[in-house]
Amino acid sequence: MSNKIKHSGIVESIEDGCMKVRIVQTSACAACKVASHCSASEKKEKIVDIYDYPSTFRKGDVVTVIASSQVGMNAVLMGFGVPFIILIAALYIVSRFTSDEPVMGVVSLSCLVPYYLLLYLVRDKIREKFAFTIEEPQVSQGEAVRN
Repeated sequence: MSNKIKHSGIVESIEDGCMKVRIVQTSACAACKVASHCSASEKKEKIVDIYDYPSTFRKGDVVTVIASSQVGMNAVLMGFGVPFIILIAALYIVSRFTSDEPVMGVVSLSCLVPYYLLLYLVRDKIREKFAFTIEEPQVSQGEAVRN
């Protein structure tokens, strides 16, 4: 099993040391022949920022964007796991002091505000840890001889 997440994409723009790549994220069944007639298939376009890339790429180039699967797992943990734990812990603690359900819900949800504020404040450090890179194109021996 590969420990890399790969997506093909097209370079949209390159400016200020940031390359923006448009990738098409598809569900597993999007490649099915009857996917256009099925509501289960899903296809989304996303723009990915890449900060560490070779200078040989230009707008319109087809590239392969890669990230480790550990990056994906950490992103899911930070985006869903930690907020879920905060929400459940706050709900449990508040339920010890009151039986008023609307109050428990509001207080539990408001406990997420500091977490998301903290994520916003450290977004530059998170960007470094959750970075995508560009896979170097493989040059065949025949191409290397022609060049």
